[in-house]
Amino acid sequence: MIGISVTVGICYHKSVTLDTSSPQARDGRKERWREHREARRAELIQHVVRTVEARGADIGMDDISAVSGVAKPVFYRYFHDKADLFLAVGRAVADDMVTEVMAAIDSQDKPRRKLQAGIEMYVTKVEASPELYRFVAAHQVQRSSSADLLDDYASTVGAHASRVIGEVLRANGLDSGAADPWGFGIVGMVRAATDRWLEQQTMSRADFVSYLTDFTWAGMASRSSRPAR
Repeated sequence: MIGISVTVGICYHKSVTLDTSSPQARDGRKERWREHREARRAELIQHVVRTVEARGADIGMDDISAVSGVAKPVFYRYFHDKADLFLAVGRAVADDMVTEVMAAIDSQDKPRRKLQAGIEMYVTKVEASPELYRFVAAHQVQRSSSADLLDDYASTVGAHASRVIGEVLRANGLDSGAADPWGFGIVGMVRAATDRWLEQQTMSRADFVSYLTDFTWAGMASRSSRPAR
C-alpha cells in the first residue's frame, strides 16, 4: 500500500478567561479550525485509498461510504464534490511517490546506484498498489485541470533527477547541458515502460528494473564520455 501519513490532532481544553472578541482569539480559533479541517481531509483521503485497494480502481462514492462507514455527506463537508475528493487523493498519492523516489535517489552515493534506486522505488510502489496507481491515472485523464497529479510527479522528479545528473557531470568536468533532457527523459521512459509492464509482466520486477537501469545508464555513460564544449 502506498503510505500516506494521517495525523489527527486531539485538543484538550482548559477553563480559561479569554476575550473571544480580540483579534488574537479569532486568529486562534481560525488556526485550530484550519488544522482540524486539514487533519479530517487527510483522514477521508485515507478512506478512499483503502477502498481503492480493497475494491479496485473502478469505485464510486457508494463503495467508499460502505467500506469506510462514513456517510457521503460527511465527505462533501470537506470536499466540493467527488471530483475534488478524487483529485485530492491523486495529489496525496503523487506527493508520496515524489517523496519516496527522491529519498531513494538521495540515499545512494554513486550515479548508477542513484539511477537504479529511483527506478526501483517507483516500480516497487506501483507494483505494491496497482489499483491505486490505475485510479489516479484514470482520474487524471478524466479531469483536464489535474496536471498536478502524475504530471506533477514527473515534473518534480524530473527536475530533481536533472539536478543530480548535472552535478555529476560538472564534478567530472563534463558538459552538463544534457542533464535536463536526460532527467525528464528518464522519468518519462520509466513511467511509460512501467505502465506497459503493469499490464503485461513478461519479466520479474528485478529483471525489469535491471533492464531499465542498464538501458538508461548505457545512454548516459556514452554522453558522459564526451568532453565539454
